[in-house]
Amino acid sequence: MATLPPRKNPTKISKQHLTPLQTLLQLGFPMHRAERALAATGHRGVQLASDWLVAHVNDPTLDSDTHRQYVLYACPTGELAGQLIKFWSESKELIWNGVHNYMPHITLVSCFKAPDESIEGLVNALETTVNQIELTDTIELETYISPNFMGLFVKEANAEWLKDIAIRYVNKLSSLGISAEPQVKSLHLTLAYQFPSNLYQQLRLMVEKLTLTCPTNWELRLYSRDPRLQNAHVHKVRYPHMPREQDELELRVGDYIYIPEGACSASTDGWVEGTSWLTGISGHLPLNHTKRTAESDSWTLHATVQITDNKSGISEKEEIPLTRKPPVVLSSDSIDSPDGVAATNEPFEASEAPPSSPREIFICRHGERVDFTFGSWIRYCFESDGSYIRRDLNLPKEMPSRNIQDFRNDSPLTTVGEVQASLVGEAMKASSIKIDVAFTSPSLRCIQTLAHILKGLDINIPMKIEPGLIEWLEWYPNGVPVWMTSKELIKAGFNIDKSYDPIIKAKELPLKEDTDQYYERSYELIKRIIENTVGNILIVAHAASLPACTRQLTGGRVPVPSEVTRLAQRVPYLACLTAREGLDGWQLHPPPFPPITHTSNSRFDCKVLL
Repeated sequence: MATLPPRKNPTKISKQHLTPLQTLLQLGFPMHRAERALAATGHRGVQLASDWLVAHVNDPTLDSDTHRQYVLYACPTGELAGQLIKFWSESKELIWNGVHNYMPHITLVSCFKAPDESIEGLVNALETTVNQIELTDTIELETYISPNFMGLFVKEANAEWLKDIAIRYVNKLSSLGISAEPQVKSLHLTLAYQFPSNLYQQLRLMVEKLTLTCPTNWELRLYSRDPRLQNAHVHKVRYPHMPREQDELELRVGDYIYIPEGACSASTDGWVEGTSWLTGISGHLPLNHTKRTAESDSWTLHATVQITDNKSGISEKEEIPLTRKPPVVLSSDSIDSPDGVAATNEPFEASEAPPSSPREIFICRHGERVDFTFGSWIRYCFESDGSYIRRDLNLPKEMPSRNIQDFRNDSPLTTVGEVQASLVGEAMKASSIKIDVAFTSPSLRCIQTLAHILKGLDINIPMKIEPGLIEWLEWYPNGVPVWMTSKELIKAGFNIDKSYDPIIKAKELPLKEDTDQYYERSYELIKRIIENTVGNILIVAHAASLPACTRQLTGGRVPVPSEVTRLAQRVPYLACLTAREGLDGWQLHPPPFPPITHTSNSRFDCKVLL
């Protein structure tokens, strides 16, 4: 066989397709440091990882061989989670007990160690485990109260199901060379322990007020923590402090400090030694500049996977805080305030809300489409001369003027789809939702949906047509559809922003793309939209757009191709979600109005009654 000649100009990997790790390596960071930064920041992007590395440049453990510690929890969402957060807050007012170190949870896999380079394997193993099981509607709990422990125990059938998930996951970790132990004892959610006996009656009454039958869903969460957190309490910095002596630690508002157990009570002068979560540096600090908080506030969230399918499990007013993400700290920034929030003379407590309303993004799927409802409808509705005939009340009253064959790959809404959109707009208005800017996919059904939502909202803002919002191009083997031009849409009566310059132009869309490319396109697009606008954003796009535009924005990971389709199939017409910006980044929330559900209605033929 002939020997291959050496290549003078080997093909280089396009920067557009570099992984975050490859990008960090190209920036000059050593492999082990890049992997450590990505693990510590939950693989939320190059910028956050590089900022973490800059902040930790003097961290003495930066080059150590210590591994992060991981846990797998099952956590409730919905009304039960809201009740538990309230219970946590009220019981903390009585006295701090062991439960306040964590969020409400059921432990499935207790603390295990894993190297930084294995994070992707840990997350993929979790997603694969869940994909291989059948979801349940709910997890039933029963209350247990004693003088030294109070909790909610999982009923036997659900407990065995959860244990099976834990065992499956641990087995997959074992194949990766990672040792972990599943929780096989009585599964429970702890409510209170390590509390004095004189508080028993008060806590008991508070526990008995919990409504266990309220709408609830459950999700798996994979967290990790810095190994220095072991045998340490976590305090949140309330006031800044600049060192006056060499052994003192600089305090920055919003940072977390690891303080050894017993150090606070042993202090004779109000000073203790602690380690900064933000920089990894240790030193002495004034204790009265901090306040104890949950240990889990300083953890990193790596993955969230829903495991129940309770349709009534989402509360309209659900607002459950998730684990705090690391703040973005640039080397040139002042970091005396949390996550870029301007410092004030009176730092707010951890339980207080920021002084201004957070930005929100509302992302909706379009309404019911004609082609999915009527099948081959074009030849049924258009005469040979091109005139349109409405042959069913669920067909549109009229059609916009365009090449008829272009409707094949760019379907309009049905009448029901228009009503769906109007109802959502009216619900938004009733919920006092303020929309400052509106974007839509160039698909006709999305443009029509957004127009009817805005009409229901009773606001008249121009619609920005963004080709980058088109769904996964894998579903368009013949190339992107022929969309209506802005001129044609304006002629058809739509309020189009003629001055808008799309972030991703139609001609820039690739002919083909894989899952990673589609999610990266959507992620980069949503970041650009956020950067280039102010106020609240309304987006109307496709079923796959809801997860694609929010998964990485809120700390999630790109799913496998089969999961993209499965997720899209679970997003009904006019499904809507909210992404809200907080001190800990963007997080998903259900919208502050109920969903829209309706049954199927087959075509009626009066002849069946003859």
